[in-house]
Amino acid sequence: MKDTKKTEKGLWKFFFWPLVWLLVFWSAHVISERCGTFNSLGLWSSVAGAIILCWALVIHIVAGKSLKKFGHTEGHTSIWPDRMVTCGIYSCMRHPQHLGLAMIPGGLALLSGSIIAVAACGWAVLAALWFVIVIEEPECQKKFGEEYCLYMQTTPAFSLSFRCLAAGWNELKKT
Repeated sequence: MKDTKKTEKGLWKFFFWPLVWLLVFWSAHVISERCGTFNSLGLWSSVAGAIILCWALVIHIVAGKSLKKFGHTEGHTSIWPDRMVTCGIYSCMRHPQHLGLAMIPGGLALLSGSIIAVAACGWAVLAALWFVIVIEEPECQKKFGEEYCLYMQTTPAFSLSFRCLAAGWNELKKT
């Protein structure tokens, strides 16, 4: 029963990212309609966007699978982890899922070739930082206590290192 209440209470988090993405691209569309389109970024923008989008999705998927595999004690029924994960991709950064979710609008914006969409996706990055600082960090500190505070001192919130992705992938392949 306690896990169900926690799930219902935190369910709004699932709607945060789609809402951020929707608002970012809606605002870019409105600005483009009023000011004219600025689709002059070209082919290289699309290639970079596709690479960033793929990288973001892989980071997000590896982080999610890591939480599912290592973040739950046996018999835990909630979708929210009840065990702190510090291995794999979480050994190099505290919030890889949010990094992936924050990179997706940037990849999509570059893929679109719209200068306005690229400028607007900056709001998604700010939303990610706000979400981590105001929501996730205090929740993790409350849930995991001193262990999380020590983890914060040694592990950055985000990392773009390929080493992190490799660590996450290798840890998932074990067992």
